[in-house]
Amino acid sequence: MNDLLNTAPCGFVTFADDGTILFTNVRLRERLGYAAGELEGRPLETILSVGGRIFYHTHFFPLLKMQGIAEEIYLSLKSKSGDDVPVLANAARRERDGQTVNDCVFVRMRQRQRYEDELLRARKEADEAGEAKARFLSMMSHDLRTPLQAISGYADVLALEMHGPINDEQREDLRAIKSASQEMMRLMNDILGFAQAESGRMEVRIAPVAIGDALDRAESLLRPRFQERGLTFERSECADDLVVAADPDRLQQILLNLLTNAIKFTTPGGTISVACEPAGSNVRIHVRDTGIGIPEERVADIFEPFVQVHDEKTPAGPRGVGLGLAISRDLARAMGGDLTAASSPGHGSIFTITLPRA
Repeated sequence: MNDLLNTAPCGFVTFADDGTILFTNVRLRERLGYAAGELEGRPLETILSVGGRIFYHTHFFPLLKMQGIAEEIYLSLKSKSGDDVPVLANAARRERDGQTVNDCVFVRMRQRQRYEDELLRARKEADEAGEAKARFLSMMSHDLRTPLQAISGYADVLALEMHGPINDEQREDLRAIKSASQEMMRLMNDILGFAQAESGRMEVRIAPVAIGDALDRAESLLRPRFQERGLTFERSECADDLVVAADPDRLQQILLNLLTNAIKFTTPGGTISVACEPAGSNVRIHVRDTGIGIPEERVADIFEPFVQVHDEKTPAGPRGVGLGLAISRDLARAMGGDLTAASSPGHGSIFTITLPRA
């Protein structure tokens, strides 16, 4: 039998339950750089890497002892010169000559190691590409903001009639210029935020945030838009002690995003409401609208980047690039919470922000 094992094209070892090596075949010794008889009587840890030793004691041998067999187990052996040798192990416990022994076959894993190296290299290249994309978008955003701010500023100057009177048609044109520049600024902020999230550079600074204060701030910023759109805004009072652990600016970004979407997709005469409630160790903030709604089978899609589920007939004004909700969910999750939605056509939508209670 030993002669047959010595001609096998794979490594073979027999060891006792205390880890003592009882037999090794020629192929295993050649692969690890040992001479005949050099391994017998020594502990199995001799041919295991540091990681392999830990895995042997915590998983491989307990599995073998409990089930009597262990199949396709990835192990890292160590050669006499100290090199790691990745192998796939198959082992079985047997009674032989009145003693329980463990027979184990090792198959060298050259291809798997090569594939893992290729995956690591591809991941590194992808990370570098992501960093380059984020830097480019950051610089582009900065360079484009300056002329946009100038356009918006000059529109304000003209509207104030600092260089002479203007008529109603010109004032309406200036209002359109101002609105378009603000929309462009919002789109750039969405693209920059998405690039930061993709590259792992999205920062959150957690602090106690009173829900009531956050809602006050959002309402004051959007009140003119509710009025312009002819919408009713309703808000339930939040208890003073309802405080979440969140980044106040990021929470405000999510609220403004949800409320802006609600304004966009709710027809005049509709209602937008905000409510909050404790939920165990969390707090939930609900943003409801009586808008056009979303098909139930498409609700999950709205959180995907660059996805828009409404058709061209949607009476919604500026459409954006489909990043706001994706960024909002990423922000909520970065703060230890989540953002979910429920909707149906013709019955409006409800978005729920869940955040840990402070």
